[in-house]
Amino acid sequence: MIIRSLRWRLVVPMVLIIAAAISAAGVFSSFTYRREMDRLILAQRRSAAEGALEIIRRGGDLRDALERVHARDGTRTIVISADGRATRYPRELDAYRLRLLPDGLELSRAEGGRREAMILKTLPHRVAGVGTVYFLPPREPGPRLRAFPNRWLVIGLTAAALLAVLVMLTIFRRVLAPVEALTTGARALAKGKLDARVPVRGEDEVAELGRAFNSMAEALERNERARRNMVSDVAHELRTPLTNIRVHIEAAQDGVVAPDAKFLTSIEEEATTLSRLVDDLQQLSLAEAGVLRLELSEVRLTEIIDRAAPPSVIRSVPEDLVVRADARRLVQVVRNLVNNALAHAESRVEVSATRLGDVVEIRVADDGPGVPPEHAERIFDRFYRVDESRSRATGGAGLGLAIAKQLVELHGGRIWYEKPAFVIALP
Repeated sequence: MIIRSLRWRLVVPMVLIIAAAISAAGVFSSFTYRREMDRLILAQRRSAAEGALEIIRRGGDLRDALERVHARDGTRTIVISADGRATRYPRELDAYRLRLLPDGLELSRAEGGRREAMILKTLPHRVAGVGTVYFLPPREPGPRLRAFPNRWLVIGLTAAALLAVLVMLTIFRRVLAPVEALTTGARALAKGKLDARVPVRGEDEVAELGRAFNSMAEALERNERARRNMVSDVAHELRTPLTNIRVHIEAAQDGVVAPDAKFLTSIEEEATTLSRLVDDLQQLSLAEAGVLRLELSEVRLTEIIDRAAPPSVIRSVPEDLVVRADARRLVQVVRNLVNNALAHAESRVEVSATRLGDVVEIRVADDGPGVPPEHAERIFDRFYRVDESRSRATGGAGLGLAIAKQLVELHGGRIWYEKPAFVIALP
């Protein structure tokens, strides 16, 4: 239903608020107009009464004086004498019954079975020897005169209300358009369209929400691409040893090769490669999920280096340097880096360690060509190889550095490449 729309749920209350505000303004304006109109009429009557009273004071026949007053400016007059008799001019006023009020007169008459009454606000004037004089205007400003400005007031207030609603709808459209775009983008993501993006304009909160949505969509697209690449890489890496095993078995079945000890050794090597790859994938998966258990203890770095590096590697590690770590996992990380350095070094590999405040840095450096700058940020990705052919020649699957990175981060540390060394920082 339309009321479920956020736009209309905002518009309807705002329209009611605008209507209430304009209605209050209209009532106040109408009341103010009537009050000021009454003041103006009384002021005009007071000004006109000065000249009329002067004519009446000159004496002579009262009705003649009232006739002269009416002839001058059309003023109608009622005079109440001391004995209560009323003299009226023009004679049309004789048809009305007269009742005195505190602030004026009430004139009424019965015609055709219905009673017609009008209340005239006017000030009494006392004239010695004549009585109390009431001046009536040529005609009372009735409903037509009073309704004239009210009609324009209603028109103006209606136009103001329509303009306010139009401006409000425009503002809501500008505010809610990005929300609708986000809704469309979210639905597109739910349908698997990971390239969905929303246009972003401005620097407000809604624009920031749009940027966050685009960042999320980019991350999802990147993760999905990485997942697909990983599945493809895993299938490719598993295919190689499986293909070799199948070829050996088919060759033995066809009698091309004899199933001797050399044959079994080849099968075992391929099975070992396959097993190592599966173990690496499982270990990486557990590490990335944060469920790989660490057995932390105080360990000396010299013991770690001795277990991880062969005697040919140069060592520069203080004897008293101790870290809290899982010794087996840390040996695995350092051994991976040392083997990688040995594979690329020309003549020299060195492992060093230093304390820098609350952090211990372990560096594994070699004098080889190093990692090209364009590859430095990606060498810790799964299945990523700087040298495709060399990695395959040594049996590597491109998982060693990815596993090392996850293990170091599980220890609360960091690992990065800083030519010519890989650097591990542990707390």
